[in-house]
Amino acid sequence: MSNENLFSIIDFGSSKLRLGTFAKHLPNSKYICEEKIKTSSEEELNQSLKNIILKTEKEINQHLKKVDVMIDTPQILTVDISIKKKIDQINIDESLVKQFILETKIEIERNYKNFKILHLLILNYILDDKEFTNLPINIKANILIVELKFMLIPNETIDYLRELFKKNQTGISNIHSSSYLKTLNYIKYFENFDTKFFIDIGFEKTSLIIYKKNKLKYINYLSIGGAHITKDISKVLNISLDDSESFKQKINQSNTNINNDKTNDLLIKVIHARMEEIIDLSFKRLENYDFLSNTNSILIFTGDGSKILSKNSIFLKEKYNVFDEMSFFEESSDLICSSGYNYMFSENKDEAILAKRKLLKKGFFEKLFYFFSK
Repeated sequence: MSNENLFSIIDFGSSKLRLGTFAKHLPNSKYICEEKIKTSSEEELNQSLKNIILKTEKEINQHLKKVDVMIDTPQILTVDISIKKKIDQINIDESLVKQFILETKIEIERNYKNFKILHLLILNYILDDKEFTNLPINIKANILIVELKFMLIPNETIDYLRELFKKNQTGISNIHSSSYLKTLNYIKYFENFDTKFFIDIGFEKTSLIIYKKNKLKYINYLSIGGAHITKDISKVLNISLDDSESFKQKINQSNTNINNDKTNDLLIKVIHARMEEIIDLSFKRLENYDFLSNTNSILIFTGDGSKILSKNSIFLKEKYNVFDEMSFFEESSDLICSSGYNYMFSENKDEAILAKRKLLKKGFFEKLFYFFSK
């Protein structure tokens, strides 16, 4: 069977790899597997990648020539730009706006030569001081403003990934922000809330992503995560990192009664202190919360690093007492990989696709990529 009859995507985490392959001939039209990364050494990472690729190829009886990659790294940059153009009563159309965005894209590439664009998002349109979430066609205006968000990843990260996959005889088709693709898929589970804050705590990174009326408003990455909690436990108990991680997992899996054991009491305090720091740093760059006025909001914790919150209570500082509700969202490898699939094969009206991407032959997972939704 041709490789063009399937779509494969891998979530490239620091402690775990998740690989999803989607094709009609597979049971439930997909095969999902995961592989733990035991250490941070390049040799161990390469072995884990080899294991998950070989396991998938054996299951689907096919070689994986190309995969899409979902990855998060604190080195991802976000750049917000507003294009302001005087258009003197010209009718607005897609080609005009596309030209303006292409010009801006070229400027970004010129000024960030060590980065590649992961995602280019259209946040808002403003015509003569009137805001629109979707492009108004055939409307005349004097001033057009298009608000854009660029997500950039270092070239060296891309080169490293391509070389790593090349060692395993597999190429990379596209690279995406994992947190962005996941939360873009998860917002449908919280339709009762206008504003959604996602704090995604991974092994060595944390991201804060905010959506207002299902449009991305803010995204930020931190180089701190669940691994720091493991190191804290290791230092407090004077045990190895492996034993510390094992201890943390036990706490994750059961409600901890801090009144019965002084050690548990100390550990919970250590964990809460670190979680509080992660939350503080996540919100540090937000200037204010004015956009929460007259809206209902929810704070959602995701990621393996946040699992400890599902069984153990944590209390936010009073200054964060602005949310109507707080929730822990249980993820799975299936849900994470399906987020990548849904992104690639569903309409995403907020993202500017400046060139058509043909991934699969017509007749299977048929998909047209438009610059704007119709």
